[in-house]
Amino acid sequence: MTKHFVITGATGHIGTALVHELLRKGYRVTAVARPSARLDALRAAGAETQAGDLHDTAFLTEALRGADAAFLMIPPNVTAPDVLEHMRQVGESVAQAVRAAGLKQAVHLSSIGADLSGGTGPVVGLHRQEARLNQIEDLRVAHLRPAYFMENLLANVGLIQHMGIMGSGMRPELAFPMVATKDIAAKAAELLEKADFAAGAVHYVLGPQNYSQQDAARAIGQAIGRPELPYVQFPYEDAKKGMIGAGLSESMAGLYDEMTRNMNEEKVMVREPRTAESTTPTTLSEFAQHVFAPAFRGATAAQPA
Repeated sequence: MTKHFVITGATGHIGTALVHELLRKGYRVTAVARPSARLDALRAAGAETQAGDLHDTAFLTEALRGADAAFLMIPPNVTAPDVLEHMRQVGESVAQAVRAAGLKQAVHLSSIGADLSGGTGPVVGLHRQEARLNQIEDLRVAHLRPAYFMENLLANVGLIQHMGIMGSGMRPELAFPMVATKDIAAKAAELLEKADFAAGAVHYVLGPQNYSQQDAARAIGQAIGRPELPYVQFPYEDAKKGMIGAGLSESMAGLYDEMTRNMNEEKVMVREPRTAESTTPTTLSEFAQHVFAPAFRGATAAQPA
């Protein structure tokens, strides 16, 4: 009998890639997300869909009922007035739905740094969600702890267009793990398919090597035809104001500021030991060529002349 997987956050970078990978392998897949054209596209690709909000425990319970396993996550909300409270509410709803639906196996999207109870910005919410899910007696859950998403670098598109630079509060030479979201999806698919993990198991996903923001500027500059593209480290307060100006809430900007400061001091999320299992294939140059450059060209073409 064909296995049935339920994927929450199905319209995000990881969720979309995961749904397509599981469909390609012939599994029955239910994609769960808020209503959108992207969810409609997953239905057109062959997935069953459930449109709703993860705050709605009854909705999620019905979506999970009867599944062989699920991919669980707390979709990010960068505009929430209190980000950790938002994560608590969604996390508790997910845990209650898992219990009510009788779900037996799950892969949970966590993050590098989730072993720490503080100093990691929004990752603290995932530390708490790991604990919540581990307390569900009949659930066997594996926690995926990916590194910094290469897709986070897409936030530089506007800076490059308007100022000719890349920039953030990160130290330019600080090297840390970066991973492409498609490689996180591939790892999640492998875990769901094999289902041979121990309860509470942790799996790091760290990309092919550590990279710095200078490395990112070099790779992106080559991919978009601007080989001299510079990276500029902003003062923390300026970086925070820039995030708020880009639409992030004060709460989320503050959490990112905390995370950046502690990464710069190499206290968190920088020195995770690398293993063959945690190393994934997509390089920063490949990401820059195949993801960043098309997004940059698309955004540039959409600008008024």
